[in-house]
Amino acid sequence: MSLIAAPAAAQPAASPPAPAAAAPEADAPKLAIAPIALSGADDPLLASQLAQDLRDGLGRGRLQLLDAGAVARVAGGPCSDDACLERLRDQLGAAFVLRAQVTVSDRDYTLRLELVATRDLGRAAESERGCELCGLAELRALTADQAARLLAKLDALAKPPPAFEIVTTPPGALVFIDGQLVGAAPVERNVLEGKHVVRVMSEGYVPEERELVAVAGLRESLQIDLRRTPEALKLRGAGWGLLFSGLPLLALGVGLLEIDGEEYRGRCDGIDVDSSGRCRFVFDTDWGGAAALAAGALLGTAGTMLLLRTRDRGKTRLRARLGPTYIGLAGAF
Repeated sequence: MSLIAAPAAAQPAASPPAPAAAAPEADAPKLAIAPIALSGADDPLLASQLAQDLRDGLGRGRLQLLDAGAVARVAGGPCSDDACLERLRDQLGAAFVLRAQVTVSDRDYTLRLELVATRDLGRAAESERGCELCGLAELRALTADQAARLLAKLDALAKPPPAFEIVTTPPGALVFIDGQLVGAAPVERNVLEGKHVVRVMSEGYVPEERELVAVAGLRESLQIDLRRTPEALKLRGAGWGLLFSGLPLLALGVGLLEIDGEEYRGRCDGIDVDSSGRCRFVFDTDWGGAAALAAGALLGTAGTMLLLRTRDRGKTRLRARLGPTYIGLAGAF
């Protein structure tokens, strides 16, 4: 029985035209609506009307609707197999394919919609609704309702997934999202919509935690400045103290070694000078210089190690240069 033959009185009153929807963006994903599969009836006109109802409902979304004629030509039917999905993807660039099947049993109808992502040929959404003792108006209303329900899902699929971009000072802190380690800062990660807990940790710094809400289509940037732990601050203070205590000793040791064996000019005249002209009084500072140099090097090394251990990640390592007449330290702490 053809629904088109229903009495004219059963037709719903014409509804006012819906406001025009904003055109999809040029780079929006493309949607192909495959020809409707009718089971239990042979009514091409009914299938055409229902397909148009689907197009009218889904055309208000964010996806680009592919031309119905082009889709029918490439699909060659209801597109029930993977090969058809791949053809629509490869030839028309369809990111999603909507397959619709209407099962007719006298005046009982079942409408099944299946949205397939062509990237992995997996189901992105599906629905099935029945309508008992329905006429054309009720069936078309059911189709429009299902299209409206699917529209929200399609709009969500058209938006890029929400993402978090997390940067820390200093860089290199470990980043956890909902208890899962995602990497070292700076890090960028796609997440599901909804609330998430971001936690960052770094040795020598107080862990920080933030709660963020992920919204589809939005990229949230989070900058976290870490604070050193009291223990780390004490270690850095001790490191600087040891380093600056060692530097004068290093300088003293170098100076003492430099003057070792030199004449003490304050007492190098008269009887203090032998027949060969050598002064009896000379500096004997080799052991003292060596001891001061060793102590300074030990203190400086200990201080440097503490500073390196508690330094901000990413900074240049300390470089030390020691020469006969100079001491050089370069780096970032």
